[in-house]
Amino acid sequence: MRIAVNNVDYSIENTKILDGITCSFSKGITYVVGNNGAGKTTLLKLLTTAIQPEQGEINYSLIVRDEQIGTYRRKINNEEIRKIIGFLPQHFTGHLDMTVERYVKYIAYHKGIPRKLVKKTVEHWLKECDLIQAKRKKIGQLSGGQRQKVGLIQALINTPRICILDEPFEGLDIEERSYFRRILERLSYHSIVIVSTHLIDEIQQSSEDKLLYLEGGKIAYFGGMEGLEAVARELKEA
Repeated sequence: MRIAVNNVDYSIENTKILDGITCSFSKGITYVVGNNGAGKTTLLKLLTTAIQPEQGEINYSLIVRDEQIGTYRRKINNEEIRKIIGFLPQHFTGHLDMTVERYVKYIAYHKGIPRKLVKKTVEHWLKECDLIQAKRKKIGQLSGGQRQKVGLIQALINTPRICILDEPFEGLDIEERSYFRRILERLSYHSIVIVSTHLIDEIQQSSEDKLLYLEGGKIAYFGGMEGLEAVARELKEA
């Protein structure tokens, strides 16, 4: 799986939010960082196909192996992409009048979890995320941290091939952050994982991960974690 972003621009009311963005994403974790207004959330929305580029293009492709033709890369359309994406928006709300248990079941069915496995899958996630006691509460009654965990569950429950998370650790305690990081690390072995975060000091410096630093709607750095310290200094000085 590969996402190629080619010279993408995006504006809102004549204000350029992203300017000439060119980069690519493959399996593994890419952290997207930058100050408020740098364009992080807009880039993530573009990658989910929720909005379309003003200029440039975003291509999704999958390596296919055929006995007669050999190995080739096949483009994937937006409809196919939406079936394999897990997405957590920056401000997750869910269905506020649904209970936690009912909502997670609804998401499990919607994302293709086999009917015979739904109950077991839902119970597993609620137990692991310490939401058993809250399962009959409506989402609108949850604390910020509890709602964030429900948001993460709906993004991760079907082991998506593309996982895009906007500020996923907001409102979580240290143990909860560690738990979800471990899930993302496992997922990254076979999926594209893109995480926007302002908690740059807590980014794990794995040699397999990448860092994308946006500044003023442009890419200021895109590469390995060896650039993390320099990027962190720039963000603190800005």
